[in-house]
Amino acid sequence: MDYGTLDESSRQAAMKKENKAELSAREKLALELADHIMAYHGQLPDELYNRLKQHFSKEEIIALFFQIGSKNGANWFIIAMGIVNE
Repeated sequence: MDYGTLDESSRQAAMKKENKAELSAREKLALELADHIMAYHGQLPDELYNRLKQHFSKEEIIALFFQIGSKNGANWFIIAMGIVNE
């Protein structure tokens, strides 16, 4: 099984889902951050970080990174151990 990075068009297509819930600008930005960190293995452009600073405090940004990183680490552990929901 290949767990490599999706090409940009495949990643964008995978992220497009019909969602009836309205998200705030902060929620959309947090989701964009999570998507970007997962797709680009933690590489964060200055432009995205600057937008984060406009909407989140330093402590909130640290909390977002911690949550995204811990979830990502847990997922890689599950994959490595061959643990799957059936």
